[in-house]
Amino acid sequence: MSQNQLLTSSFDSIERKVQFTGNSTFIISLPKEWALEQGLEPGMSMSLYPHEDRLVAATEPVSTRDRTVTVDADTFSEEVITWRIKTAYTGGYDRITVIGLDETDLQLRRSVQQTVNQLTGATIRTDTDDRLTIVNLLDSSEISLPQTVSQAQQLALQLHEDAIDAFLTNDTDLARRVIDRDDDVDRLFSFTKHGINRGLEDVHEIDRLGTDRLSMFRNYRITQQLERIADHAEGIARETTRQANSPDPVFADQLETIGDDARTVIELSLADEPEQAHETLSSVREAINQIDQELYDREEKNSYRYGRVLQQVHRTAENGINIAEAITESSPEN
Repeated sequence: MSQNQLLTSSFDSIERKVQFTGNSTFIISLPKEWALEQGLEPGMSMSLYPHEDRLVAATEPVSTRDRTVTVDADTFSEEVITWRIKTAYTGGYDRITVIGLDETDLQLRRSVQQTVNQLTGATIRTDTDDRLTIVNLLDSSEISLPQTVSQAQQLALQLHEDAIDAFLTNDTDLARRVIDRDDDVDRLFSFTKHGINRGLEDVHEIDRLGTDRLSMFRNYRITQQLERIADHAEGIARETTRQANSPDPVFADQLETIGDDARTVIELSLADEPEQAHETLSSVREAINQIDQELYDREEKNSYRYGRVLQQVHRTAENGINIAEAITESSPEN
């Protein structure tokens, strides 16, 4: 049986010996059937990219691949248009052209501008009567993925602490600042997704981002949870804008304690202390269940609002555990 027959599909790996010919050339032979299944033909050029523990072969230079996309504004609603712009950015595209614009539709143009403002490194380069072009000016080598995660971590924890403080003191100004700054964490998460999708296509992008494949996906999962933690902080802040007065002293003391504990879960998880993080999460769950029962027993008139805040705190702690799982699962030792 020939080696070609041993190949069961085009996804099977093949092992080949490197041969030396002449005085300066290495040759690797490929089975004809397998090579044809990969779209290879005699005379075709290939690009080879050394990357960490492997050699990546591509039938075209990565740098020439098209990273542009077009969105037809005449076909979609405003909501879908802005969603497609965000999706294209996080998908790794560097140039997004919106066509079919109506020069009199100022609201759509404002929405597009607001969307672009939420995307790190993106800007509107050209804006004419019927189209505009969004480009990404960010040099990946200037911003590392680990630094982005660190920024998201610090900001999410600060927003959560500020949201709790705002609710306890009924500080609506602080609450509104939390609501506004939630977009900053969203922006960091979008940049993380953008970098990962670029890294899946361009083997050099991962190096430019100052990371490796395993860490890249771990950073994505961590930033995703931090973005959700910031969303919970925003939810608590919005409850502050709806209450007439500060919560009663008993509930205030309880909320302050479990708020601290929820952030401790996050910090322990980020420090790769999963056992302590789980123990703290159990304490948070137990405390919330007890507070819920106390609110019910004393027929607290604000029990519904307090319950919503407790739910946000509980979810925050759960997201912290998700961070611990992301770190543990991606650790080479596990």
